Amino acid sequence: MQLDKDPEETGAPSSSEADADWAALERIADADPNALPDPNAPEPAPLAAPLNEEIAGLVLMLSKVAGPAFPSLATIYTEETCGAVGAAVAGVCDKYGWLQGGVGGEYGPEIMFLCVVGPLAFTTHNAVQADIEARRAKERAKNPNGLATKEPPPGAYRAPGSDTVTIGAPVA
Repeated sequence: MQLDKDPEETGAPSSSEADADWAALERIADADPNALPDPNAPEPAPLAAPLNEEIAGLVLMLSKVAGPAFPSLATIYTEETCGAVGAAVAGVCDKYGWLQGGVGGEYGPEIMFLCVVGPLAFTTHNAVQADIEARRAKERAKNPNGLATKEPPPGAYRAPGSDTVTIGAPVA
């Protein structure tokens, strides 16, 4: 079905955005909701990995996250071992109908976000704390008696009474 469009009749100037909108409307109008899918069309890509690969990836990722604290895990949780675990667990999950929406279900992206960003944030926090402590240790090494060596910045709080003058106070 081809619709007539005449910019002079509508009074609206023709633009590329309007042309694209018009073309989209024509495609919708031409679409037959009862049409059969094209048998020669390529198979759509699956939205998620198979359950056994997803479980294997999860086990491998968890072993990598725990690896810095427990280095011996790297020798136990190899890709082959995690693949075998994934296949074994996926078989049980399929039998009992568990995890049919994937490991994370509808919250898969959020769980992946936490698994990736969480350890990174923790490591960043520890690294910054170590840098601050190293800076403090360096300051302490320069000034072993703990006295301040430089004037505080303007507007900073000073020790009470350090920058005040009292007039008329009794002298003892």
